[in-house]
Amino acid sequence: MPTVQELYELWAGDSELREALQRSLEPRGIDSLFDAFAALGPRTGELVVDLGARDARHAIRLVREHGLRAVALDPVPLHCELARKAIAEAELTSEIEVVEAPIESMPFADASVDWIWCRDVLVHVDVRRGLAECARVLRPGGALVAYVTLPTERLEPRERAELVDAMAIESFDRAHVEAAASDAGLLLRSVDELGSEWRERMIEDDLWDPAQDLLQIARLRRGKYVERYGEHAVAAARGGLLWGIYQLLGKLCPTVYVWTSSN
Repeated sequence: MPTVQELYELWAGDSELREALQRSLEPRGIDSLFDAFAALGPRTGELVVDLGARDARHAIRLVREHGLRAVALDPVPLHCELARKAIAEAELTSEIEVVEAPIESMPFADASVDWIWCRDVLVHVDVRRGLAECARVLRPGGALVAYVTLPTERLEPRERAELVDAMAIESFDRAHVEAAASDAGLLLRSVDELGSEWRERMIEDDLWDPAQDLLQIARLRRGKYVERYGEHAVAAARGGLLWGIYQLLGKLCPTVYVWTSSN
């Protein structure tokens, strides 16, 4: 630990470091997940299931870029409505089917799916049941691309507990997720820890302003919003705002897994 004098001398003399920090480290952006999928070699006519599809924007892009057939699967009725609307506007109703169902009980036959796209889903589900279902429905040689945000050792226990309660998190442990995949018979092909890269790129591309999120976090703390909107709404808002900030701080680590079927 530096002395006070050493600290202020460091601050006074670190202009080169400040200049270095102004230069981009060329972080990868959201497109890198689509690049990872493309590198696996999907072929025209194959079937991809988009788990937790929300408004089906990812399913639509995968179909357009690779000529695939798709199922947009989501357990939330509102998401399914949004997906059907987006698919109709994209004129892809014959290529993409919307199915209302959870990952833990997918209505597909064994070995009937070529690809699974799974983004921001695994933390919210029973990961053992969910990955077992993925292993069941994947054809031999099929692959699952999963983007999941997991805590690092920098996330304090109290911060972790707050996120788990606020964000409907069920599976929030790296070892647990990886063990669940292994027990399901999925073979790990690759793992890529993105860390803060996407968030850095979003800032550099003016797609996200963390200052606004921090300002809203401060307002949530000082304002009397619980009485007006309810405790759960305030906690969910705070958790969602902290999610990106914690990625920048290294407390959360977005990670991309590629697992293949061993059947």
